Amino acid sequence: MFARSLVTGRAEPTARDQYVQNVSARSAVIAWMSEEPGAGFIEYGETSELEHEQGDGRIGKRHAVTLSGLRPGSMYYYRVAGARKTASFRTAPEGPDSGFAFAVVGDSGNGSKAQRAVAGLLERMAPDLILHTGDVVYPKGNDADYDPKFFVPYRRIIEGVPVFPSLGNHDVETKDGAPYLRNFHLPRNNPEGTGRYYSFDWGNAHFVALDSELYYDDGGGDPERQKAWLERDLGETQQPWKFVFFHRPPYSSSEHGSDLTVRGDLEPVLARHGVDIVFSGHDHDYERTAPVRGVTYVVTGGGGKDLYEAGNSEWTASSRSAHHVVRVRVDGDRLRLEAVEPDGAVMDRLDLRLDRAGMAG
Repeated sequence: MFARSLVTGRAEPTARDQYVQNVSARSAVIAWMSEEPGAGFIEYGETSELEHEQGDGRIGKRHAVTLSGLRPGSMYYYRVAGARKTASFRTAPEGPDSGFAFAVVGDSGNGSKAQRAVAGLLERMAPDLILHTGDVVYPKGNDADYDPKFFVPYRRIIEGVPVFPSLGNHDVETKDGAPYLRNFHLPRNNPEGTGRYYSFDWGNAHFVALDSELYYDDGGGDPERQKAWLERDLGETQQPWKFVFFHRPPYSSSEHGSDLTVRGDLEPVLARHGVDIVFSGHDHDYERTAPVRGVTYVVTGGGGKDLYEAGNSEWTASSRSAHHVVRVRVDGDRLRLEAVEPDGAVMDRLDLRLDRAGMAG
């Protein structure tokens, strides 16, 4: 399955199906891996006639083509040269009355039967985008593990739905997450111009991915610089809904428990800027807090790895040890969050509505 790259000397998969990344209202990245090194190009358009063509301008096996000048909230079709089928994706909507749905999953990447069941649930949900709260690939985030433990289990959904991940502790064990940065094409709007932490808009919502491993084993950046960037980023957005996601939970009642270092450093910033929901993983269960200083914290680490026992604390509104996906539907000033098991059973639900000041309540 793997071959030695003549360019890099790394063992790389012989091929990888097309997948969509970093979708925004006006752009998207189409990525794939070819059988042999060469130039890559795609055909794309707003109809299945695929009236446009664009290349990636590089010679190699890894390919990524950035499409720009797209229309918000529109369907686009594409096909990688040599691919057997045409895929499609929808650009992000814009405007205060935008309606969209996103899914959140974490601690998934071990290739287990449970992971495949969660992947099937994601396909049935058909969200507009997916957030990943980290530990994308076990045990150490090796390049060779990305295909069997991420790209193969999710191959059907990621050809049309972008995944926006965050780094987990297992993801950074190999070269501070270098394989993660190689396999994902993410927004690069942090001070270092990397995908370790970033932000983006979708509809009337602002999303921020943080790297909680900067407080521990990730030597790829500085947590103080990240926090200063977060302060500026949240202060500048005009979007009424604000969502933040990262791996280590500020509030958790399960095996790892609350990360007091992360909580102490980031909670004041999150509360000050009126973040609505913070999503984390690390503990392999589900837990939702009652609002803490106006912020709801959700642990969603049931993406496929062995489960931990769920706990309860004074802040706990709901908790359960189960594999699951968190589904969030945003309709203008209304939001519904549901934690859903692979069989479709809803084990928790939360409804929020923005007040006139743009705060959820």
